[in-house]
Amino acid sequence: MSTGTVMMLVFPTAAVLVMVVGMRGWRLLRSTGLEEVEERYQPETEDGPARIPLMIRLLDALGRRSEATLLRLYGERRLTALEHRLDRAGRPEGMRVRTYVRRQAGFVTLGAVVLVFFALAGQLLIGALVAAFFALWMELWLRGAARKRQRMVAKELPDFLDILAVTVTAGLALRSALARVTAGQPGSPLSQEVDRVLADMRLGMTRRDAFEALRQRNDAPALHSWVTSMLQAEELGAPVSEALQDIAKEVRRIRAADVKKATAQAIPKVSLVVTLIIVPAALLLVMAALFLSQADVLGSIFGA
Repeated sequence: MSTGTVMMLVFPTAAVLVMVVGMRGWRLLRSTGLEEVEERYQPETEDGPARIPLMIRLLDALGRRSEATLLRLYGERRLTALEHRLDRAGRPEGMRVRTYVRRQAGFVTLGAVVLVFFALAGQLLIGALVAAFFALWMELWLRGAARKRQRMVAKELPDFLDILAVTVTAGLALRSALARVTAGQPGSPLSQEVDRVLADMRLGMTRRDAFEALRQRNDAPALHSWVTSMLQAEELGAPVSEALQDIAKEVRRIRAADVKKATAQAIPKVSLVVTLIIVPAALLLVMAALFLSQADVLGSIFGA
């Protein structure tokens, strides 16, 4: 590979890296390190966050021109599925469907620019891989956010049900008890979901329909078990307090089974890391120590 070709490859790569590092550095300079804590305890508004990072604003500006085209390519069916997936992820950053599509269009546009730079450098394959990564970034980000939120919902549910059972046993109605418990856990994913259930019921939705919507928005098995048991208890006329206690026990059993399953899946991964990294490194360390300790003897043998 000639020097000119190397320089043509280095230039677009360096340009992209400088842009990314510069934006990250600018954000760190303006950061206090407490933004996540502040956002967690800040009351939510329908308008979403007041301050939008510079990089996000640039991506939105890039994607605004091709937003309408991408919306047409999605179609009604995929847009409806996207709406459901955003609900499952808790609508991070107050994101709506159009915002998601606009930001994805921005990443696609940025990937196209990077592809052009690499194509001019004669590295079309690398450029195509980078462009594909940019095009898929929003999808990967949304899936990760949804998985994280569902894990948090499943983790918070047993304690939530215990407190709810005690509150109902004390004499509060179910709706008042739900409001009281969620008020004591502001900002948590499960509290946000229950707050939405309460809001749906205030708007005229029946309790059954509101809980069915809760089950559709989430795929945590423990939450599905809670909603199913709640609806069955309501149909059979069972006491709510006793039903909640039984549900809490069942949810804890499901949670324990999930933890055991995750532990069993983690053991082979740990063994793989030990086999591929730690054991070879330990062998190299032992061999190096033996070589250094016997350097004189080996030198005399090979020197002879």
